[in-house]
Parts: sequence; structure tokens; C-alpha cells
Amino acid sequence: MATLTDQMLSTAVGKVSVRRGGTGRPVVYLHSATGEGPGFGLLEDLSDSFDVIAPMFPGFGESEGLDAVDDMEDAAFHVLDVLDVLGLERPALVGLSLGAWMAAEVATRWPDRLSALVLVNPVGLRVDGAPIGEIFGRDPDELAADLIADEQHPIRQAARMMSAAAESKQEIPFELVKPLLQSLAATAKVGWDPYLHDPKLAKRLHRITAPTLVVRGAEDRLVPASHGDAYASAIPGARRADVAAAGHLLGLEQPAQLAALIRDFLGQ
Repeated sequence: MATLTDQMLSTAVGKVSVRRGGTGRPVVYLHSATGEGPGFGLLEDLSDSFDVIAPMFPGFGESEGLDAVDDMEDAAFHVLDVLDVLGLERPALVGLSLGAWMAAEVATRWPDRLSALVLVNPVGLRVDGAPIGEIFGRDPDELAADLIADEQHPIRQAARMMSAAAESKQEIPFELVKPLLQSLAATAKVGWDPYLHDPKLAKRLHRITAPTLVVRGAEDRLVPASHGDAYASAIPGARRADVAAAGHLLGLEQPAQLAALIRDFLGQ
């Protein structure tokens, strides 16, 4: 596997962190509200076949500029700015959850800028009778159960420890909870109200012209299956795929299976 290296990229909102590695067709990965960073196996796997670029959204990690982002429209323009600064004309865009929503917003506004689109457990739509689960103010253990299917996954184990510590009124070191609080604050800037959706997105999905794959973790308890179906039915020619034994954070739980789907979809 290729080694991904970190760099700070100057954008209109400030400097943002970008991880990059591999060679070949450029694939840009937009992370979820979890802010997948170093050690994320999916990126290393894909870097064997592609030039993988993974920017961190403002407010996540070391990336600056959250004060300049008010809503999802600002987020979409920021992604376009990143593509421009990197000189990427028509990359494939892959997004997980929040990142998939951003990817869809980019694809509806500038369809000619993308060569392909992969939406993994996307939020961004409002589907009647199928609300997206709450992520703000949740007990860590309960939230992790909605995100990760495997009870033994390190994220589930860490969440149980945090919940147990809070219940017993133990003091949790701030450095342990800082990344979580930081990522939730950044997510709230674009997804608090309306909650994790853009009321105008559904009627714009027909504008997407890039070949599109919509992937769902079969055990996703946060976002109902009808959301993936709504994306796939509204985007012309979109394909659907499910991954067994995976929850909402599919890329963290089944990275090898997701990488294989992406590689096959992109023809590698």
C-alpha cells in the first residue's frame, strides 16, 4: 500500500489539512462527521490503485476556516475551491455520510467537474416516514450502536467506556473528548437546522451526470434504507450496492469490501 502524506493547503477560508498518496486516476474522499483521519484503512487500500486525496473539512483536525462556513452551500463551494487549488479537473468523488451529502451537492451544481460519484450511506435528504437518527447530545454508547454494527469494534468499545465513565461521574480527560466535540461542532454548522438535509437537494439530483454508485451498510441504524433508495432513484443511471455486516460508518467497519466496490465501479 502507498503511504499517504499530510500537507496544509491554502484555500479561500484558510489552511486545510489534506492527506494524499498513490498514483493514477484521482479519487477525492470526503469524510463523515467522524472525521476519518490517519490510520483509515480505506484510503491506504485505494491508494494501491488511485491517486487518493482526502481533505479535512474546516473545523476537523487542523483545518481552519469554520467561521467562514455557514451552511451546506458554503461547504460545497469550499470543496470546489479545494479541487481548484489542487488542479483536479474531473476527479472521482467519494463521500461517507456527511461527506456523501457534500459530494452530492457538488455534483448537482457542477456536474461537469466530476468523472464519477460514490455516495456511501449518504445523509442530505428528507424522506417522509424515515427520519435520520439523532447524532447531537446522544449517549456515546447508544450513538455508537447506531453507527457501528460490530459490538467489538474499537469505536464501540471506546464509546462504552465513555458512557460508563459519565454514568459513574468519573472525570474524562478533555483531550479524549476534544476531537468528538470539535467534529460535532463542525457538523452542526452545516447540518443542525434543517437537520442533516437540504430541502432543495432532492429536486436537483437529476442534474448529476457522473456515473454514480450508492452504497449502504446493511445494518445502518442511523439512516434508513429508503434514503439510499431515494438517491439512487433520483440520480440518472445510478447503481445500488449493499455491504453486509456493516453499519453507518461502513468505511471504518468494512474498508476492504468498500474499497473493492469502489475499485470495481471505477474500472480498476
